[in-house]
Amino acid sequence: MKREADKSREDKENRKVSTLYLVMAALFTAVTFVGTILIRIPVGIGYVNFGDAVVMIAAVVLGPVGAALAGGLGSALADLVGFAMYAPFTLVIKGLEGFVCGVVFKSLLKGKNPYLRALVSFLLGAATVVVGYALTDMLLVLFGAAASDGNIALTAVLAGVATLVPSLIQVGVSAAVALVVSPKLPTLTLLNENKNR
Repeated sequence: MKREADKSREDKENRKVSTLYLVMAALFTAVTFVGTILIRIPVGIGYVNFGDAVVMIAAVVLGPVGAALAGGLGSALADLVGFAMYAPFTLVIKGLEGFVCGVVFKSLLKGKNPYLRALVSFLLGAATVVVGYALTDMLLVLFGAAASDGNIALTAVLAGVATLVPSLIQVGVSAAVALVVSPKLPTLTLLNENKNR
């Protein structure tokens, strides 16, 4: 009888944890969207926003799956408002950013100093974004310039290179903000290590 009561209590706690995780993932998705839409500081061909900072913080709090959802969905929805052609690429790039940050922070550097874990995970996530958008701009130029005369490959490479500086500024600012905030945040330690991480 006691075993059944314990099992029932454990199942109830697991449902609470799963619900909390889903609510937090949805909240981080919404905040990523808002952080991307509301704050846009122009930088060359792009802009600085705080969406990436939210994705990086989500990686610390939720782990790779929740951060991937928040980054991919929140950022892609924000792109639909003003940069719709980037939305499918953003879904993948920002989803990967959250996933990479989460895996590195939660698993690969587990037990290390939280600031070191955050720094390394944010740098790797930032590299994912920079490379992802450079490749995206190359692809968009290749597809757009396919019908034109001239050196399409050179134009595509130049478009990718032109994206590097604004992307580095964007993720650099976000990583700095997230680095200050995230190591002080609690993670969802109630979660079972094998679930949702």
